[in-house]
Amino acid sequence: MITIEKYTPCRHAQTIELQVLEDQAQFTVENIGQRLESLKPTELPHLILEDDRVVGFFLFDAAYSEDYDFCPQRSLGVRSLLVDHRHQGKGIAKQAIGLFRDFVKLHYPTFEFLYLTVNCRNVPAYQ
Repeated sequence: MITIEKYTPCRHAQTIELQVLEDQAQFTVENIGQRLESLKPTELPHLILEDDRVVGFFLFDAAYSEDYDFCPQRSLGVRSLLVDHRHQGKGIAKQAIGLFRDFVKLHYPTFEFLYLTVNCRNVPAYQ
């Protein structure tokens, strides 16, 4: 079963083990440990779990509308979405994305919009 949760330090060891394939690294975060150390206050780290095992990572960006003109105020953006290369091809990202709406309503009720943008060169992300 796929679930998502807010990142907590008790999952740090599993989280920093996540890796993507070399050709995917340009589209997401390569070193999650470093990324966690350099988070802005508006970048909210989250995990994707498969049966209570960390298999993915993403950020909700509470300042997304400040960076993108097409986003209205009270928009939450998804950044650095990744599924570990050993767990790709199982529909995990698609299932996790399907959970975002209800998760945001529950945990971030002041946000009205949710945006996920994908680099047009990242062909596998469109599948």
